[in-house]
Amino acid sequence: MPGVQKEPIEAIITLGGRKVPYRVLVSTRARRLRLSVTNGQVSVTLPRGVPRGAAEKMLQEHADWVLKQLARAANPRHPQKTLPPDVILLRGDVKQVVVVEEAVRISRTRVDETSERLILRVPAGEGKQGRSLAVPWLKALARDEITAAVIRWANRMGVRFSAISIRDQKTRWGSCSSRGTLSFNWRLVMAPRVVLEYVVIHELAHLKQPNHSPAFWQIVAQHFPDYKKARAWLRANATLLRPADLA
Repeated sequence: MPGVQKEPIEAIITLGGRKVPYRVLVSTRARRLRLSVTNGQVSVTLPRGVPRGAAEKMLQEHADWVLKQLARAANPRHPQKTLPPDVILLRGDVKQVVVVEEAVRISRTRVDETSERLILRVPAGEGKQGRSLAVPWLKALARDEITAAVIRWANRMGVRFSAISIRDQKTRWGSCSSRGTLSFNWRLVMAPRVVLEYVVIHELAHLKQPNHSPAFWQIVAQHFPDYKKARAWLRANATLLRPADLA
């Protein structure tokens, strides 16, 4: 989200006799307080200048709702989607990960992509195992493909950005700073191409509209009419892009 401070404030509050960790984010763009519970993380966004005590007051006033959301996160109706340890997503396609040790290979891992597999050629005796070996290759691929998409869509949308950052955000897929710096999660390379394109368009649209007003969504819809389907895919499949061993 553009205009949000770089590091959130971490704190703990007692709600209904339970200690609940939460974080406070200060936003230059926010016009009102916002309370959210995402993947078991409680967050309050404050407009700049609003005292931190307002976050605690909001949490106390909505304590029942917060506790209910946390209970749902702890006991979901549907189990989270997972992938077998030898499988990975790439551009939305399922790939079987095959590790091949090569005595002649000294240090660098080589990745060969086929229609059904990712073949990881590693030095003999490599300490790491499995799909985690593909992370450096995936990050480099993400940088190339996201950068190309940003340049292409920025030209189509008639906007200018200052820089592109590829990171591993815990709860976001992209963000746009007030200075025009775009940040994207490298894991988007595992999502279907249309999902990556949607996130790119979403963040570029913030260069025209820094908030999530109806005018903002009109810009997104103009360039990506099916954006709701892409958002739904991310919500339904986020856990597939965040296996514990892909850190």
